[in-house]
Amino acid sequence: MPEFEDFEGFVESLRDICREGYIETHRNADTGVGKTLEDKLGIKENNIPGPDAVGVELKAVRRDSGSLTTLFTKEPPRGNDYRPLWSQEMIHELGYIDDKGREALKVTIAPDEPNNRGFYLDYTEDTIEITHEDAGTCAIYPIDWLQEKFENKFPQLVMVFADTEKRDGREYFHYNQAYHLDGFDGDEFLELMREGVITVDLRMHLKESGANRNRGTAWRIMDESKLDRAFAERTPLLTDVDVDEVEATAESSTEPKQDTLLDFE
Repeated sequence: MPEFEDFEGFVESLRDICREGYIETHRNADTGVGKTLEDKLGIKENNIPGPDAVGVELKAVRRDSGSLTTLFTKEPPRGNDYRPLWSQEMIHELGYIDDKGREALKVTIAPDEPNNRGFYLDYTEDTIEITHEDAGTCAIYPIDWLQEKFENKFPQLVMVFADTEKRDGREYFHYNQAYHLDGFDGDEFLELMREGVITVDLRMHLKESGANRNRGTAWRIMDESKLDRAFAERTPLLTDVDVDEVEATAESSTEPKQDTLLDFE
């Protein structure tokens, strides 16, 4: 973990990264945008829940990517009361054979309308339920329990947006916009879920041994800009970066330059 003296030191590091212009990805994958930023900040990659740096959760995303961004992963509470149909049993009954010949269940689930596998999210006053149109309730998340998990995960959030470009088949990121979100509102966060802004991904398959390989039930968002609804305060962090200096750096590249900085407002 890096040793930032305070939050301002962390923000100054973000400003320095913004001034660098386009940075070659450290990983050729969807997670490259987050991995590259964490490496530049000196944050070691891990899957441990909780704030990444100086008391805030850090989330880096491609601008206008049109793809889902994982906010966190969380399984339903253990026990048959909360998992009526889960794990191997659910894959056997409701899954399919993937392109590697494995029994699998990898689907995105939104509220109300069943997807092409028959799954949808059903909301009651006290629960969020993963439901199948034929099999019924598969998993139950108590809202109070899930909201507590949200609040532990997001005491504060820094969202960093990056423009992207390709050079010789490699992706480059310009981290040129960041916001500090504070004052988490769990009720509004749950409302985003009810509206379908936040969805759930099942990501399971069976190994040759028959054991379940679960990459984690992912709570994901398509439009990250709407996350600010779940926080009382939204503060831009890169407004004092020298725009002329950053643009001059981008123009020195042999590749076409994308628009930069602060078109998000």
